[in-house]
Amino acid sequence: MTRAIIVTVLLLAAAAGSLLVADTALAKELAPTSFGADTPTVDSDVAPASFRTIARTVDSGADVVLSRLTFWNSACNARDFTVTVTQPPANGTVSVTEGLNTANANPKFGTSGRCGGMQIMGKQILYRSRLGFRGTDVVIYEYISDRGERSRTTVNIAVR
Repeated sequence: MTRAIIVTVLLLAAAAGSLLVADTALAKELAPTSFGADTPTVDSDVAPASFRTIARTVDSGADVVLSRLTFWNSACNARDFTVTVTQPPANGTVSVTEGLNTANANPKFGTSGRCGGMQIMGKQILYRSRLGFRGTDVVIYEYISDRGERSRTTVNIAVR
C-alpha cells in the first residue's frame, strides 16, 4: 500500500510538471548506481520511479563518468536496460558505453543478495566538454530496466 502511494505521488508530481529531487549529491568520485536482484513489487501497473539531481566537476576537454549503471538477477547475471539521453549537453558530448561495474551492496532498487561487490556487465555514461569551454553544462538522462525500474537524472557539470 505504501509503495502504491509513493508511486501515485511521483506520478501526480510528474503530471503537474514538478521536478522531485529524491537524491542530491556533490561528488568527486562516482559510486555506481546499482539495481539488485529482488526488486519489490508495486501495487500498480507503473514501476517505481526516481528523480535526482547531481553535480560533477571536470577540466575542459577531459572525460568524466556521470554514472555507472548495473542491473542484475539473483544469479548475479546482468539484466537488460536502456539509457536515453533526453537533453544532450550544449557544450560537449555524452556517450553511453558498456563495461564491467561493481554491484553496489546497497542498490537503489531491490537488494544486492550475494552479488554485492561483484563485477557485473553494465553501462557507463561519459561526458566530455568542448576543448577550451569553461562554464556550466547540463545533461539529462533516463534509464528503464527490463522490469520497469526507472529513473531520470539531471547532471549539472562545472567545467573548469
